Amino acid sequence: MKKRFVLFAASAVIAALLTGCSDMASAVGQTTAVVPQMETAAPSADETTAPKAQTSAQAETAAPAETTGGASASSGAVTEDAAKSAALADAGVTEDQVTRIRVRKDRDDGRDIYEVEFYVDQKEYDYDIDIATGTIVSKDFDIDDDFYSADASGAAVSEEAAIDLVLGRISGAQASDVWLKLDRDDGRLVYEGEVYLNQTEYEFEIDASTGDILEWSEESIGR
Repeated sequence: MKKRFVLFAASAVIAALLTGCSDMASAVGQTTAVVPQMETAAPSADETTAPKAQTSAQAETAAPAETTGGASASSGAVTEDAAKSAALADAGVTEDQVTRIRVRKDRDDGRDIYEVEFYVDQKEYDYDIDIATGTIVSKDFDIDDDFYSADASGAAVSEEAAIDLVLGRISGAQASDVWLKLDRDDGRLVYEGEVYLNQTEYEFEIDASTGDILEWSEESIGR
């Protein structure tokens, strides 16, 4: 009887141990099953960042378009001839009424402009015209009481001779580049003028009686 009791007790202990192992294995299986769920949840966090990355890429591609627009706006749509025509039309004169006319590019208050200058009789007209839009930015005219013609004054040096003197000092300049007028300074007849060529502005004054160059200056015009 004692042996049977002992064997029975031993069997019960073994059964209990096996049951405990089975429960532990089940618990471990449940714990292990949770891990894949946690691991599969991680990619969803990455997926939430994908739209942000796309938005950043869209922002980067937007920048060049804005720059291109700025370059296009600064390229200018108005020609020198169009600016000249606009100035003459505003003044109410035609080109055959003009004694001298000059158009040149300049920059004023951060924008590119055409400076249009011309004479009609004794009136001097000055226009600033926006290159991008063709708008007249400013205009004025003066009546020059001291304006003379070479023929009327009897100056010893003709206008053509004065222009030749200027061309002899500026390489590459042509007669059409020379802007001058006969004026009176301290009772003496002089040719006052200027040349704008290759980003350089020349100003001069020539004695109309002797042909002497009284004043001469050069200035680089940076853009």
